[in-house]
Amino acid sequence: MKKLLVGFVMVAMGLLLISPVASAYPVSVGDRIILTQGIGGANNGGSFNVDLVGDSTGVLFNTFCLERNEYFNPGVAMYVGSITGSASNGGYSGGNPDPISSATAYLYYRWATGLIANTAANANDLQLAIWSLEGEMAQYPIMLTAGANAFISSAATAQGFYGVQVMNLYGSYDPTRGYYNPKQSQLVYNAVPEPATMLLFGLGLLGLVGVGRKLKQ
Repeated sequence: MKKLLVGFVMVAMGLLLISPVASAYPVSVGDRIILTQGIGGANNGGSFNVDLVGDSTGVLFNTFCLERNEYFNPGVAMYVGSITGSASNGGYSGGNPDPISSATAYLYYRWATGLIANTAANANDLQLAIWSLEGEMAQYPIMLTAGANAFISSAATAQGFYGVQVMNLYGSYDPTRGYYNPKQSQLVYNAVPEPATMLLFGLGLLGLVGVGRKLKQ
C-alpha cells in the first residue's frame, strides 16, 4: 500500500507540473484551420466542419458560431488566434472580450459528446439557441423554433463550462489597419479531463483500494 501511495503521488505531481503547457483541445493556438458547412446551415449558421490544414485526418469536429456580425469564407484557411473562455469583439451585444455563458457551454458539450443527436434539425435549433443565449438576437431577431426554446430551457441550471472554450479566428494581415482581420469565434470542446480532475479521480481510486484492504483484513 505504501509503494502504491508513493507511486500515485509521483504521477499526480507530474500531471500538475505539466498542466500549464498541456493542451487536449483538437486544435492549438497558431494552427491554420478551414471551416466548411456541416449539417444544418439554416440562417447561415452551423454546424461547421473543422479541418486542420496540413493534416490528413479530415474533419476533426464540428462547431457553431457565436457572433452573427462576423463572417468567414468557407474553405479559406484561418489562424487560431486564441483559445479562451471568451469571444473576441463580442458580436452584437457583448463586450471585448465577451465570455460565453454556462448554458452555451453546456449545450455544445452535449452536442460534442453525442448527448444531443447530431442531426440537421438539431444543428439548426442549437445554433439559434446559442445565438439567443449569447445576446445575438436583439438587433436582428430570428424567430426561435420550438427545438431552440427546448434547448434553452434544458440549459437553464447549467453551471461551469464543461470543457468548452472559444476559438477566436483570424484571416489575413491587413497592412492598412496594422492587424490580422478578425473572423468568426467558434466553439471547441476538450474531451480529456484536466490534470486536477484526473488527480481527484485517482484519489478516489486510492480510497477504494484502502477500503478493499481493510475488508480483507
